Amino acid sequence: MDKKLLIRVRLLNVVIALLLIAPLSTDFVRGFKEGVRAAEGGKQKNVSTELYFVSLRPLTPKSELKAETNNGSEALATITEATVVLHKNQKSLGKEISDAAMVVLTLGIVVWLIILIWKITVSLNWGNLLTRRNIKHLRAIGILLIAKEAVSIASQYVDLHYLRSVAQVKGYEMVVDLSCTQIVIGLMLLVFAEILAVANRIKEEQELTI
Repeated sequence: MDKKLLIRVRLLNVVIALLLIAPLSTDFVRGFKEGVRAAEGGKQKNVSTELYFVSLRPLTPKSELKAETNNGSEALATITEATVVLHKNQKSLGKEISDAAMVVLTLGIVVWLIILIWKITVSLNWGNLLTRRNIKHLRAIGILLIAKEAVSIASQYVDLHYLRSVAQVKGYEMVVDLSCTQIVIGLMLLVFAEILAVANRIKEEQELTI
């Protein structure tokens, strides 16, 4: 196998791993900073705090804000995200367990994705890319990408259902941030895996014929 090709593929693996990890680390740092700030406010009031990040959708055009520009032209801005801090006398044990489970599940999916991608890359060393094992790995990657987005959406729905019962943002509606990018990519990988499965079956039949 061409060494330059292997180097390029491994570099791509590193980039993919960083892209998978970066959003989690960014969300963690952001949540940690906001959590510390909310905890300080809660300590002054002698209550516990719960922190939520929600997506917003304006109910009317009046919700738009005027923004200043450098050249003096008119611009309008819309708030699309908010941080909601709820004060409670007691912390919700169920909510803490649910959040911890979602985090562990997401981390597990990301780690598994990185391992599967690396396994496919390692098979290049032996020149055995089109194998049943790699096809299974590719299917697993597609399923995991879909599962990762599904976990994120489910977590948002759970939080949103609770928030709508206890809080409102004037002029806005709290909504779920639906992102189908990873789902589409996952489905494309599943289709590609089936194409490779057919190609591998034809290759095996040819080898048996010979």
